[in-house]
Amino acid sequence: MTTKSRVLLGVFAASGVFITGTANCAGTLASRPGATPTKAQYAAIADDICAGVPAKERDMGLLAYRDAMVSVAPLRQDIFVGKVETTRTEGAIIGLRAMPGISVPWLERVDSCHFALVGSGRLAGNEQAVDPFTLPGAAVGATEVYAGFVVSVKGASYNEAQEILRQSQALLSEPSRSPTAALGTR
Repeated sequence: MTTKSRVLLGVFAASGVFITGTANCAGTLASRPGATPTKAQYAAIADDICAGVPAKERDMGLLAYRDAMVSVAPLRQDIFVGKVETTRTEGAIIGLRAMPGISVPWLERVDSCHFALVGSGRLAGNEQAVDPFTLPGAAVGATEVYAGFVVSVKGASYNEAQEILRQSQALLSEPSRSPTAALGTR
């Protein structure tokens, strides 16, 4: 889920009210501000945000675009401790090749839908073990660049950031599809 979408969900949770597109239908997202939504609340979010998202993207989230992933790099941030500048790894930056029908808002929607489905418990854990986008505490943001998109996945702690980077690098190291042709010896 993108940072924007997760912030939006956080605002809903902080306000204590989630309003769906239907009239007179409101439910509480959390019993206290900043609390994690329950499975039922995630299910209500998923019902709203997943409308029109194809099944593959619902089930796999941004992993549905694994074939378009071209690079993974550490997400680093410079921080100052007094007068000393240091750099720390906060997650991963994933490069996606441009594809027809994909835009930043669409990537955000697919991630938000998938995250809500994971939170509601509706998905089997088939891809979740290798999905850096659904790790607890992960914040996802997407931006458009010249030849595609950059998806940044930021962890809330050092350990989360390292796990996000490890899983993101594994996405490129494992083949996602079989080769279409092989060279043989003559």
